[in-house]
Amino acid sequence: MVVTKVEHYDKTYTIKQRCSSVGEIRYYLQPHVPYYDQLLLYKGKLLLDGMTTLSDLDIDENDSDEVEMKLHRKIRPQVITITVHTGYETLYLDISSFDSVSGLKRMIDEKVGIAPHRQNLTTLGATMYDQWTLDLYAISTTPTVFVKETPRNPEWSLDITVEVPSDRESMVINLEKFDTVYTLHGMIRRAGLAEEGRGFHLECAGRRLDGTMTMAILLCDIQSGHTVTLIYH
Repeated sequence: MVVTKVEHYDKTYTIKQRCSSVGEIRYYLQPHVPYYDQLLLYKGKLLLDGMTTLSDLDIDENDSDEVEMKLHRKIRPQVITITVHTGYETLYLDISSFDSVSGLKRMIDEKVGIAPHRQNLTTLGATMYDQWTLDLYAISTTPTVFVKETPRNPEWSLDITVEVPSDRESMVINLEKFDTVYTLHGMIRRAGLAEEGRGFHLECAGRRLDGTMTMAILLCDIQSGHTVTLIYH
């Protein structure tokens, strides 16, 4: 039978009862940390699903070996600073631990220009789900998140011409109908069309485009082949 040793800061708890799942281990840790306040790690990865079996973790519960895990308590509601690695740049975002993963995705889109629906976020090897709050993943007030950008769907493709009247330049940019205006902002910056460090907004037919709006919402005004104008602040 596997003996589980769980390190919790400067203490170590030994579970000698037979356990076959993560949920059972968490059950025996309840005298030390309430079940729903527990963040359990094995080999540096978060174990969020109590239904995960030891065999899923390549642990044979019939072995006589010792298994070492680490236990953290969820952080109290507070503002946390998340380090976000996007593949384009590294961000440091301040956000409430009670905000949702989808809220974090919107912030990433605004800062870098990666559409929320094409962001796959992970931390400590765990997938982050949109509706879950950040405290479910944060073992400290400075967690690290990795962003993997999924490919665009060619069936939702749009070609938008972006013109910069002040520079007499223009460029055709391909994006999805579910990308946001912020996504387009990021694509414009990465393409080098906008001057580095200068703020701008986009307009179409004299109408300023809100950053959080998707192309799908704007399709009544913006179709493939249409032109938007970049206006420096």
